[in-house]
Amino acid sequence: MAPDELLERIAATLRADIGPAIDEPYPKTQAFMAAVVLERVARQVRTANAHEAAARAEQAALLADLGGLVPADSPVAALLADAPAPGAPTADAKTWQARLVSALWANADSLGADLFERILGRVRVTLRHQVDREVEVAR
Repeated sequence: MAPDELLERIAATLRADIGPAIDEPYPKTQAFMAAVVLERVARQVRTANAHEAAARAEQAALLADLGGLVPADSPVAALLADAPAPGAPTADAKTWQARLVSALWANADSLGADLFERILGRVRVTLRHQVDREVEVAR
């Protein structure tokens, strides 16, 4: 049995069998809340590989797109060279993206309004996809 299926079966047992059998309100609530938590963990386990692959692909696409947008003499270009390797953990890419956004804002004047908005807009697309994946698990 797959781990996500096992977690969902435990959650279903808590919700259908254990929770209703408990008379005290506090432990009953805890049983139902444990079911909710296990259902969420099951979603995380079920989507983890696909989300990780999507995050890596989006990071690679972001780097490719920014390579054509960021001027070579910009301080932001140095940050592009410092990007995590394609197979790096998603947490490393998120940390790097935060540094990138900070660098963009710090160098907004030197980039010019139009280029700054184009670069930031491209970064926002990647960040939006990350948020969408996290919301998918949280619902």
